[in-house]
Amino acid sequence: MKRAFLLLAAAIAAASSPVLAAEIPARLDLETSLRLALEHNFAIRQSRARFVESEGGVMELRSGRIPTVSANAGYTRLDKGLLEGPAGTAVGSPDQWQAGVRATQNIYAGGAIASGIRAAEASREAAAADFEASVQTALLAVRERYYAVLLAREQIEVQTQAVKLLEEELATATARVEAGSGSPFDRLRAEVALANGQPPLIRARNALRLSAVELLRAIGLPADESAEARIVGELRFTPDEPTLEAVLGSAQANRPELRQFERLVDASEQVVESVRAGNRPTVGLFAGYDVQKSQYSDDLDETVDGWSAGVQASWNIFDGKATRGRVAQAKAQLQQANLRLQEARLAIATEVRSAYLGYREAREILVASQRVVEQAEESVRLARSRFDVGAATQLDVLQAQVALTESRTNEALALHDANVALARLRRAAALEPLPTAATLAREE
Repeated sequence: MKRAFLLLAAAIAAASSPVLAAEIPARLDLETSLRLALEHNFAIRQSRARFVESEGGVMELRSGRIPTVSANAGYTRLDKGLLEGPAGTAVGSPDQWQAGVRATQNIYAGGAIASGIRAAEASREAAAADFEASVQTALLAVRERYYAVLLAREQIEVQTQAVKLLEEELATATARVEAGSGSPFDRLRAEVALANGQPPLIRARNALRLSAVELLRAIGLPADESAEARIVGELRFTPDEPTLEAVLGSAQANRPELRQFERLVDASEQVVESVRAGNRPTVGLFAGYDVQKSQYSDDLDETVDGWSAGVQASWNIFDGKATRGRVAQAKAQLQQANLRLQEARLAIATEVRSAYLGYREAREILVASQRVVEQAEESVRLARSRFDVGAATQLDVLQAQVALTESRTNEALALHDANVALARLRRAAALEPLPTAATLAREE
C-alpha cells in the first residue's frame, strides 16, 4: 500500500502531459492503473482546470494593488465648418492627432480590493480541496472496477472448476453404463448438469470483458481487444482494524470536501466586506505624458507636449439602496454557505458510519464464506466416496458439487466485497495518503 502511494506521489512530478496510448503498459496492475488515472481521468483533468481557473481569478484581483499603465493615440479630421474663431473666421487645422501614456494607482477603495483578494484566495483553496476530492473519488472508482475485473476472473476459475467436476461426473456415469453397472438415467442427468454449467461460465467470461472496459473507462483510456488480458493481479484481502472513533476523527480532520466548504464560507464572508465597500469613497493617483499636434498649425509635425498628474476621488453618496441590496444578498449567500458546511459535516459522518458498518459486515461474511468452502470440498469428497461404495446416489454427488460451486462463488464475492468495503471506508475517512492535488494542478 505504501509503495503504491509513493508511486502516485512520483507521478505528480511527471504528469504534465498526457501519456500516449502506445506508451500504456501491457500489464496493468492496481498501482499502474491508479497512476494512469491521475494523468488521464476526465474528472480529475476537469477539476484541475477549475483549480487553474481559480488561480487566474486571484491574479486578476491582485492587479488592483498594482499600478496600471495605458497608452492611447488617435487621429481626427475635422470639417472646416467646425473651426470657428473670432468674427467668424476659421482658426486651427482640420487635422488633429494625439498620443499619450498614463499610469494610475489605487490608494483607497473602501476595502473592496483587499476583501476581493481574500475571497479569491479562499475560492482558490476551495478549488484545490475540490481537486483533491475529485482525485480521491476517481481513484476509488478505479479500485472498485479493478476489483471487479479480479472478481470476474475468479468467477471464471470457479465456473471452470465446476464444469471440470461435471465433466468428470459425466465420464464416470458413462463408464458405469458401458460396464453395465450404471443407469442411463444417471448419465442423462450428468449430461444435463454439464449443460447447465456452461451458461454461468459464458456469462463470467463476458463479465470479465465488460469489467475490463469499465476499468479503462474509469482510468480515462479507450479499450481494445486485449483489454482483459493486460490486467493482472489476484483477488486477495489484507484486513485492517480501524475503530469507529478513529475513522470519524480522520474524516472530520482530513476530508477535502470539508476544507472546500470551509473555504467557501471564508470567501462568502469576504464577499460581504467587498460589497459593503460600495458605500465608501475611492481614491487614486494618476500621472501621464501627452503629445499632440498643435491646433493652430497645418503642419502635422508641429506638436505640443507635457505631463499631467493628479488625484481622483469619487464617493457614491446615494445609490438608491443598491449597495444595501447587494449586502443583503451577500449575507444570505454566506448563510447558505454555513448551512452547506454543516450539512456536509453531517453527511460525511453518516457516510463514514455506513462505510464502517459495511466493512465489518464484509469482513464477517468473508470469514464465514472461507469456512464454508472447506466444508463444501469435504462434502464432495465424502459424497463421491459414499457413491463409490453404493451408500449415496449420483444426485447426492451432483448436489454436493453444486454446493461447492456456490460456496466458491460466495467466497470470491466476499473477497471482492471486502476489498471494495475497505477502499470505501478509507476514502470516506480520508485515510489514504494521497498526493497533494495542487501541485499536479499547477503542472497542467
